[in-house]
Amino acid sequence: MAKVTINDKVVEVPNGTSVMDAIFHAGYDVPLFCAEKHLSPVGACRMCLVKTGSPRKGSDGNFILENGQPRIFWMPKLAAACVTAVSDGMAIDTLSDEVKHAQSGMVELTLFNHPLDCPTCDKGGACELQDRTVEYGLVEKFYQPDPMELPLYTRFEMTRRHVDKHHSLSEFIVLDRERCIHCKRCVRYFEEIPGDKVLDFIERGVHTFINSEEDGLPSNFTGNIVDICPVGALLDQTARFRARNWEYDSTETTSMDDASGAAITVDARSGLLERIRGAERREVNQVWISDAARFGHEWVNENRIRTPLVRRDGRLVEATWDEALTAIRSGLGGLAKSDIGVYLGGSSTLEEGLVAVELASALGTNHRDFQGRTAYPTTVFSPASFEDLLDAQFVLILGEPAEEAPTLHLRLSEFSRGLKPLPRLNHGTPFADLSIKERMPRLTDKLALFSTYPTSTAEWAGASAVHVPGQEVALLSALLDQAEAPAGLGQPVAWVKGRLAASQKIVLVLGSGVLNYPDAAMKARQLAERTSAKVMCMTPAANARGLEAVGLFPGKGGTGWTETGARAVYFGFLPTEAQLKAASYRILHLTHQHTLAERYADVVLPNQTAYEKRGHTLNLEGRVLPIEPTGIANGDADGAVAALGLIAEAAGVKTSIRLVRQATRLLIEQYQLPPVMQRWMPRAAGWAASESDATRGQLYLRPIMWRREQLVGAVARVVQTRLEMSLETAKANGLAHGYLVELETPAGVENLEVKVVPGLPDGVMYLPALGAWAGRSVEARVLVGGEA
Repeated sequence: MAKVTINDKVVEVPNGTSVMDAIFHAGYDVPLFCAEKHLSPVGACRMCLVKTGSPRKGSDGNFILENGQPRIFWMPKLAAACVTAVSDGMAIDTLSDEVKHAQSGMVELTLFNHPLDCPTCDKGGACELQDRTVEYGLVEKFYQPDPMELPLYTRFEMTRRHVDKHHSLSEFIVLDRERCIHCKRCVRYFEEIPGDKVLDFIERGVHTFINSEEDGLPSNFTGNIVDICPVGALLDQTARFRARNWEYDSTETTSMDDASGAAITVDARSGLLERIRGAERREVNQVWISDAARFGHEWVNENRIRTPLVRRDGRLVEATWDEALTAIRSGLGGLAKSDIGVYLGGSSTLEEGLVAVELASALGTNHRDFQGRTAYPTTVFSPASFEDLLDAQFVLILGEPAEEAPTLHLRLSEFSRGLKPLPRLNHGTPFADLSIKERMPRLTDKLALFSTYPTSTAEWAGASAVHVPGQEVALLSALLDQAEAPAGLGQPVAWVKGRLAASQKIVLVLGSGVLNYPDAAMKARQLAERTSAKVMCMTPAANARGLEAVGLFPGKGGTGWTETGARAVYFGFLPTEAQLKAASYRILHLTHQHTLAERYADVVLPNQTAYEKRGHTLNLEGRVLPIEPTGIANGDADGAVAALGLIAEAAGVKTSIRLVRQATRLLIEQYQLPPVMQRWMPRAAGWAASESDATRGQLYLRPIMWRREQLVGAVARVVQTRLEMSLETAKANGLAHGYLVELETPAGVENLEVKVVPGLPDGVMYLPALGAWAGRSVEARVLVGGEA
């Protein structure tokens, strides 16, 4: 620990802490633009200038004293607090006239070419430049040299520069070059957080501007630059001009876009979801979120089901919940209760999962499940935390973190550079991380990756390979010395075996391609037990670990979420057409209307999106995270707790839970659910899994962070859904790059364009899964094909 004196106040901070964070820790303020949490500071803006000094020792080896105390020798020039590390005995001055004049002068220089368009700027009310100008921009002694004259509030006498004000960097982000103050946060963000070389400074002097050499922003994490931009230079195009910052109804909750459990802030206005921003949850996502979590929200406001729909005379008509109850009671009449199936969505809360289990138990049915459940249970693995990940000596990945669990990809970026979490100070997470250096080398000997599709995470791995879907069993058998390595994988497998033998702390990361095939998952479990490795499971369902923990999976003889068998079904998601055809009575609990629901549903209940629910979820670490409702106008929509209570009443059974709060209390009392942010790692009984449960086909549904319902607005213009394959595979199927085909998939018949991708394995076609079917190989038929 270093003991420093800040304006006559003595504090202790860890060695290596920046002067800036020491000042905040002591309760003082300092202006900043360049430093942002978890970014390395560069001192480019020089806003945080402070006076620093330290005691010195004389020739006798003792401190030089003044009035009995060590004399402070002040540095001849002011220093940028964000790039200066504290030292024991250091003295820091932030209140002298010299410091105030310097900070005020830097504000004046920053405003030199800045446009005066605050009334029309989306950043107004949340702009750091506005705050710094008010707090530090006017020092009377500086602007009023003669106390007998009026103060000079500005010395601006020349024309400001005028450049491009509406330059689209991508479909998601627009750049206003006039407002850019060249703080370099966005440039450093891409290099230091996701590890993408995207933006940079172009030109010099007053002509300097930010831009990308490529068309668009090739990254899954571009939206975070909107949050960290201190001015209105980088703006979210999906939320632009929707409202002033103080008009939003903001709610901090958990993203259910993947199993990472990233913290987000949801902004609503007049009952509409208008914007999503990243929130700080330092144990999980720090302050960063993926583009899917940030921009994939436009679908929420469109075509909502706001009232129950009941089928009368062959068509769905609006009804009340009471009328829906009557219809369901009539539809279930004459059916055995054990023939009713209960299937929840993968983003359901722990409370909803518990209610589903209670209802299934009361009905005596084994037909129960949740969308996105993998063929092998994840609760049998001892889950690794992100702290375990950063502390590991070696990490082996079988999957695509950048797509399956984007937050994990960002934490792997830290891991591959040997970074550790900063200690919490009085003001929370430190702003400046002096351990981050520009262009830090990647420690490739700590990471290996095998995936079925090229992934950006492989750039940091000492050994990596793209293999054919289905080779996971052979690959893991080779790592267990039970078989020879598959063709082409011998060298990376040998390298990984050496690293596994030499490492003590190991983390194994499993993607959906392993978890959906029990034989592969069982081999992974053997490897984890042999190496004492902790495991992270990147599940397609956001709350897979939690729903498994409360027992929501098929009982003996029961059918799963992809199968048919139950005569009457409740689906909290949109199933396949085959599943709807096979049932005799269908209750769909949906947020949005769909043609399959119009064609087959007997009753449609209005559901809540994940942004409107209250409850808890369990992320891939096993960490309990809160879900809070946002003020979105959804009519009579309600969650699965209410819908399942309605079905219980219609079926004539009683359950002990009718309210979300009752379910939460039962989770705490019966399941010992710990408080929020604590880890809960129960071992569920699981289910009997065998390789026969998984089908193998020529079409591989590769993981992608976007979901099908998100493909509207800007997302639809960015995400390209194409049928991808190697050149040899295309020739073997009579196809070529650019051909248009009709493909029969689990989601129905899709019209797709063929894309030939170099480096893909032969004999396999790839299609973005866009949801819960990720990591599965299915049978698919090319119905029609030809040139575009």
